Amino acid sequence: MNRRHGRAGAVIACLALVSAACDVKVGENGGLAVDFAGSRATDEWVRTYDLKPGGRLDIINVNGAIAASPSTGTTVEVRAVREAHAGSEEASREMLRKTEMREEVTSDRVTIRGPEGQERGGFGRRQLSIRYEVRIPAGLNILLKTQNGDVRLENIQGIRIEAASTNGGITGRGVSGAVEASTVNGGIQMDLDAVTGDTRMVTVNGGVILNVAPGVNADLEATVVNGGVRVQDGLTLSGDERSRDRVSGRIGSGGPRLVVQTTNGGVRVGLRGAPAS
Repeated sequence: MNRRHGRAGAVIACLALVSAACDVKVGENGGLAVDFAGSRATDEWVRTYDLKPGGRLDIINVNGAIAASPSTGTTVEVRAVREAHAGSEEASREMLRKTEMREEVTSDRVTIRGPEGQERGGFGRRQLSIRYEVRIPAGLNILLKTQNGDVRLENIQGIRIEAASTNGGITGRGVSGAVEASTVNGGIQMDLDAVTGDTRMVTVNGGVILNVAPGVNADLEATVVNGGVRVQDGLTLSGDERSRDRVSGRIGSGGPRLVVQTTNGGVRVGLRGAPAS
């Protein structure tokens, strides 16, 4: 059964004799804690969900980063730090009070989005950003997507892992699964523990640095439009074909496709732990 969890916040007030930044935390529904300074207000939205292996988790953001790390058992833990700028302290706090996160929860799927209208820039001159910190159990299908921010994956083991950003980069360390990473106006740095299905790294206006662990088996195809492709010393490709803008070949004994494509950026592919060249 899905479980939702909200943490209660404590009320902390501070007074100053002069006009200065003042942090205030206010407990609200689901355990919100507001902390504002000047015309800015922030709060936290916290939930947990139970998703068994094979389930799906989608987090779709607009303004803000998404950072994912592993959790134990079958529990997904989501912490969303929301920040509002609305011209004054009171307006910013009021904006957060009226901001409703959107959840779609079933036994095998959880989808989380920001408030209605954020995707269309519907807040006028007001601004809302959301930074997600997510702990994810192994064995899920995952989508982490943002428009203005980075996506970071730390030791994530999934079935299919999709990470996407516009105006932000994607970084991954110790990632296992079939991975699809795409950016516009950002680069990709990815370290793969295992490639268990067809994997793609695609950038526009950004480069790709890809490292694979010893023992990874995949069929590499790396291409660039404006840039170069370099395979570092230590990574052996068999049956390879190479030119300035394209490299293909088998890593290890070959296996799932490992496609790297960039427009206006270079590609570097190497073996984890090998010295840079």
